[in-house]
Order: sequence, then structure tokens, then C-alpha cells
Amino acid sequence: MNSQQLYDFIIKPTLQYMGGNYYSKESAFLLLCTAAIESDCGYYIKQINGPALGIWQMEPDTEIDIWQNCDALKTEFGQIIANLATPYSDLADNDLIDAPKYACAMARLKYSMDPNPLPKLTGDNNLDSRSFYDYYKRVYNTELGASTFDKWAVALKKHRIFEVEL
Repeated sequence: MNSQQLYDFIIKPTLQYMGGNYYSKESAFLLLCTAAIESDCGYYIKQINGPALGIWQMEPDTEIDIWQNCDALKTEFGQIIANLATPYSDLADNDLIDAPKYACAMARLKYSMDPNPLPKLTGDNNLDSRSFYDYYKRVYNTELGASTFDKWAVALKKHRIFEVEL
């Protein structure tokens, strides 16, 4: 998927819909980078030989964990997020594939559960790439994940992430 369109039509409107502090240039940039490395910006919506689903390649167990442990979802905000899911989905976990805005919201919520603030964009592509990768690796991909900084850098370059107008 074109990274500018991913930002314009999925990421930005979803984060704005979520309200509060969910939208920032940093959160949008982090979600763009995550999509670039996790699914080749939406080229894969089902992990090959694995359980991860959607543009952000979230595992169903992670989705369940977010619903069970994200305090924000225990309020009326939970219904706001549920409204992003597809009403016609009858198979477990289809929403991460069928509803890209729902998948985007779930990825943002995963990051929001971390007590540390998001890195700040500095305008230095090398510094930003490293600081956002380190955050992504610690929170989203974890030490068990296959991601490396080299793969991250290749994905960001391939999808021209630094050229996206945030």
C-alpha cells in the first residue's frame, strides 16, 4: 500500500477518531514504520507460517491481551474502538484483517499501554529511525521478534516513510 495513502486514509483518521492524546505526528510516524516493517505496508495481511494478522501483523493473543488489560477499553471508549470493527465479521480474529482502522487502533493501543512516552521526531532521519526502532522493538516486536534495525531501515527506505507528509 502506498504509505502516504495509508497515513491519509487509515492512520490519521483513526487516531483522530480515537481522540485524546492518541494522535500526534510521533504516533502516526510510529504506526507507519510499524506497518512498513511488519507487513510491507499492507502487502501481507496474514503472517506466513504464523498467527499475526492485518497491516500491523498483530497476533490474536495480543489483541485479546489489549482488550483485557488496557484500562481505556474498560470505559465507554471501548465501544468507540469496537465500532471500528466490522459488524459482519463472523470468524474469530477477522477484524484485524477486515477492518484496517480497527487494526490501526489496536496497534496504537498496544503502544499506549507502555508507560514510557513515545520518542520525539527531531527531523534527523538517522536519529529518528534509531529511536523509533528501539521503541518499536521493545514494545511491539519484543526480544522474541525477528525484526532487526537493518530490516527496519530497509523497510522505511522502501516505503519512503520519511517522505510522508504528516
